[in-house]
Amino acid sequence: MEIEEVKELADRCLSCAAKPCKSGCPLSNDITGFIKYIKNNEYRKAYELLLDTTVLQPICGRICPHKKQCEGSCIRGIKGESVSIGKLEAFIGDMAIKEGWKINTIKEKNNKKIAVVRRRTCWNNCK
Repeated sequence: MEIEEVKELADRCLSCAAKPCKSGCPLSNDITGFIKYIKNNEYRKAYELLLDTTVLQPICGRICPHKKQCEGSCIRGIKGESVSIGKLEAFIGDMAIKEGWKINTIKEKNNKKIAVVRRRTCWNNCK
């Protein structure tokens, strides 16, 4: 996506005081805030703001069902098409990867451990 297209999408945001898009987001992302940074060409700040509530922003920004959540709550959607929040998040995530920005940040140590469980899938008669 070109910068001009991103700016056009961002300029559609009305920066509503009530922020229905944020209410529609299960993570409570500061959507109007990150869009404001995009409008001001402050892409890294937009990314960092999203990291406040999203651990893997480049991934979550793509797989989230925006139409049912933030975009579905967008005030613009009442009489037309809602702001393309998902496209803006994907753009910021792509830029973060391209520029090598940190994918996630750990704000504090809490001495908790996590595990990643990988499920093995057999395609050919596994035993």
